[in-house]
Amino acid sequence: MHSGTIILLASWIDPEFLWMLGIFFTCFVKYAVAAGMAAAHFENPAWGYLITTVGGIAAAFFWIFFGDWAQRKIVTYNLWIKQKKGKTSLDHPKRFSKKNRWLVKIKKNGGLPILCFISPITIGVAPGCLIAVGFESDRFKIWLYMSASIAFWGLIIFGSKWLMAS
Repeated sequence: MHSGTIILLASWIDPEFLWMLGIFFTCFVKYAVAAGMAAAHFENPAWGYLITTVGGIAAAFFWIFFGDWAQRKIVTYNLWIKQKKGKTSLDHPKRFSKKNRWLVKIKKNGGLPILCFISPITIGVAPGCLIAVGFESDRFKIWLYMSASIAFWGLIIFGSKWLMAS
């Protein structure tokens, strides 16, 4: 009975809408992949720009304002897994690593604007927002920078598609 309902429901959903929804939620994980999918799928670059920009800005909002909650859940889950394996905590000494040095270098050489500029294309919106929350306490400022960066990269990606199509 349930499979017939699902098939009937799926036949009513427009496949184009499913593509848009998929691209929107892919922005939560990796903006560059979603922009590539949108650029390849949509004939009109404006649709791709609109969907990826709105999806990226929504992803930035989620990770900036609800990222602490998500990180706590992930840490709790990792602690539960370690306890099942017989380890008692996640504590480990802080060490300098290439990653730590890279973060210090970014903070000294440009800080939040540089991180927000490079993160949608390189590391993704989620890690960029979570790192930025560690740099800056003003979350609306982070969201503003990240939104401007996402809109800029969207203009570059979809503007170049529009120029090549002309």
